[in-house]
Amino acid sequence: MQNNSLICPLCGDAVSKLLFRFHTENEKLVLEKIKTQNPEWAVEDGLCSRCVDYYQTEIVMQQRLLPEVGPYFPVKSPDDFIILPTPLRLDADTRYTGKGVTICFIDSGFYLHDDLIKTRNRVKKVVDITNPSANEDFLMQPHPSAWHGTMTSVVCAGDGYSSNGLYKGIACDAELVLLKVQNNEGRITTENICKALQWVLQHHEQYDIRIVNMSLGDDEPTSYHQSEVDRLAEQLIEAGIIIVAAVGNDEHAAIKPPANAVHVISVGGIDDNNFLSEELQPYHSSFGITVDGLYKPELVANAIWIAAPVLPGTDEKAEAEFLNDAFTMNDEQLMGNSTVVQNYLHEKFGNPPGNDVTFIRQLLSEKIQQTKFFSKDYMHVDGTSFAAPIVCSVIAQLLQVNPLLTPAMVRKILYSTAKRLPHMPIEKQGFGYIRARHALLQVIKKEVIMKPVESPLLHKKKKSIEFFITNDCAKQISLAGSFNHWAQDVLLLEPGKNGTWKIEIPMLPKGTYKYKFFIDDKMWVEDIDNPVREPDGFNGWNSVLKV
Repeated sequence: MQNNSLICPLCGDAVSKLLFRFHTENEKLVLEKIKTQNPEWAVEDGLCSRCVDYYQTEIVMQQRLLPEVGPYFPVKSPDDFIILPTPLRLDADTRYTGKGVTICFIDSGFYLHDDLIKTRNRVKKVVDITNPSANEDFLMQPHPSAWHGTMTSVVCAGDGYSSNGLYKGIACDAELVLLKVQNNEGRITTENICKALQWVLQHHEQYDIRIVNMSLGDDEPTSYHQSEVDRLAEQLIEAGIIIVAAVGNDEHAAIKPPANAVHVISVGGIDDNNFLSEELQPYHSSFGITVDGLYKPELVANAIWIAAPVLPGTDEKAEAEFLNDAFTMNDEQLMGNSTVVQNYLHEKFGNPPGNDVTFIRQLLSEKIQQTKFFSKDYMHVDGTSFAAPIVCSVIAQLLQVNPLLTPAMVRKILYSTAKRLPHMPIEKQGFGYIRARHALLQVIKKEVIMKPVESPLLHKKKKSIEFFITNDCAKQISLAGSFNHWAQDVLLLEPGKNGTWKIEIPMLPKGTYKYKFFIDDKMWVEDIDNPVREPDGFNGWNSVLKV
């Protein structure tokens, strides 16, 4: 820290001076955006020049990237942006990049993509679980199993090297450990998933692994009491490692391990139609009751229109480069290469386009839409496989700010700051849509985060039950449930330090009870520390207590 330095009230950086004077007209939008995202800030508080530049960049990106024609390739010129970057869509604070946090990906396979290693090689370790003796050189040669793991890791932690920094993940400074689990027959077996989890158990301290992304699942919807995958996942969570799992992409399919495990953060999907809009639509992800009666997922995140790299050295890469070159030709160049282009289009569409340049361009545009390529280096992808690493990237931001956060703390932060989507069934969204900035602010604003206590806590010797909830703003909180006929003003919680409220009631007779907290005589909320819940019939949750 510099001598006589000042602290920026927004980013917390030590700077030599703060800015207090602004050009009202030129920087009006900047000030409005700052005040919107930081309501407690005032002009007289000042801020650093870096923050001014940051918010100015956000505004410029927003103005340039909003599609005018719709989500289906609104290309007006070769330089137009087509897919919105993930940090922009989630309103993530890009000053926090997951620096110092290591994320482990258990996936089919990997390729050491430029977005992971070119600027700085952030890959700490690569292991082929199916062949531990394999040399890491195989990762420099694209292979059939590599595309999925490459895409999930880049979506989460790529630094956008191949797009001049545009398509970077939220955790673009995080470090990675990559575990390949797909065998030579193209299968991902339960045995290999378990071997990967065991490897993490044995090596997480050595590589400082804090987060594990699992965009895969077991074959069968087994009970977590019987699943070896779930058992190992829970062991890792007890060891302080946060596990995030995709729930799958079939609304009619059951939730499988590890997404069905109690303390695994399972992630479903939403569709924002590639627009910066509040209108979020459900994605066709898996959801519902597990074999053990738990509702999954807990969160939803963007699962479609996600920018991901095209794997170098593949036929897809060659086609992307050809389409990019053809699309960027002017009319004269295009007709000068008409034989090559026409042969390609004839092969793909089965009908010769002739010499009509307008018709040729139309066919090229149709093919680009079909392939999902939007540049020679990137394509857009969909699936909860990509929603899960987005959640991981947000968690990396939280751990960058406070490395002492436990898995339970992270779950509480994410669940309590998620946005309930009113037009989406509660069973499909869990606690709601992840809000990156809200989650981050909750960590930044709390210098001390109390160790969460399991709620409810059953004291068998004392023959009592304790309930806990954290709320910094409430004036009164009561407990109501089926055990007291949902009386709203009888069981009042006592306020404690750091916004913690609690109440202790006599042990209830054996049975199953539903309950909620009632805040300030106007708002019902579920117990986010209790993983057992069920729909309340009003697009919300009742927490469930079994005695």
